[in-house]
Amino acid sequence: MKLPDPPKLVRFLLFHIANGIAIGVVFVLAIIWSNFLGVGDMLARDESGIATFILFFQTCLTFGGVSAAIAVMHLGDDDK
Repeated sequence: MKLPDPPKLVRFLLFHIANGIAIGVVFVLAIIWSNFLGVGDMLARDESGIATFILFFQTCLTFGGVSAAIAVMHLGDDDK
């Protein structure tokens, strides 16, 4: 059984949310890799991994929401 395709605007939002999440992952990985303000060392000492999860989750949530919001605000722009 094949599911119906989602509406055009839902695909639009999911695409931009996924782009924002990908940018958020790259951003957090860059912070950890560069050890900016000792974040990488602090996360390395965390044995449970909850701090890393929260950092990734909150950053991806924020970047995904901002990316979708910017895309929605630009929907009415005819300037290209």
